[in-house]
Amino acid sequence: MRWETLNDKSTYNRWLKRVQLLKTWQLVILLLIGLIVSATLLRLNNLGMVERRTAVITADEKGDEAELREAITELQRYTSRHMNTDLENGFFLSKSYERDRDEALAAAGSDSNPNSSVYQQASIDCRSRFQGGRESFRNDYVQCVVERVGAMSPQADAETTLNLPKADAYRVNFSSPVWSPDLAGIAVAFCILVTGVIIGRLLLVLWLRFLVRRHYRSI
Repeated sequence: MRWETLNDKSTYNRWLKRVQLLKTWQLVILLLIGLIVSATLLRLNNLGMVERRTAVITADEKGDEAELREAITELQRYTSRHMNTDLENGFFLSKSYERDRDEALAAAGSDSNPNSSVYQQASIDCRSRFQGGRESFRNDYVQCVVERVGAMSPQADAETTLNLPKADAYRVNFSSPVWSPDLAGIAVAFCILVTGVIIGRLLLVLWLRFLVRRHYRSI
């Protein structure tokens, strides 16, 4: 359509009627349906992440390293391909960390460790703080040993001397994409498209009505 045909009042009215054939309420209903479907699919994505995160925690508790690696890989693959699956602050593989830490402490007291005498003395000094139970061992005994080894070997880092694992290496955290081309992503894109059509329709109607009124004023 050439621009000069818009100088005709009938052209304005004809285009205005065509645009108004598509009712706003119809678009709003489509948008509401799309929002419901989007919310449902996004929720399913999140539940899929929770299921896989639980599998990682279960494998961590069992101590099966092969199963744990496979579960972590599956969790990473899923979160990277689906929106609304972000792990927020992540989670900690506490059982794996405790197992590796206990192995490191056991190795620190072995005769093959040149610093075993330092560890053994720290262990004796801190034994009174261990009240029994996992929490006391982690929060009281281990922390005391680290502090005592550091005090007796100020020239070296205590955790390095004991060869303790780094806690940050046991934190699992993956981020999800802002948008993904799965069913949830398609539903979200549909809602955005319908919203754009609603806004575009309203702006086009206002513009055509403005042209009609201006044409009448020019008569």
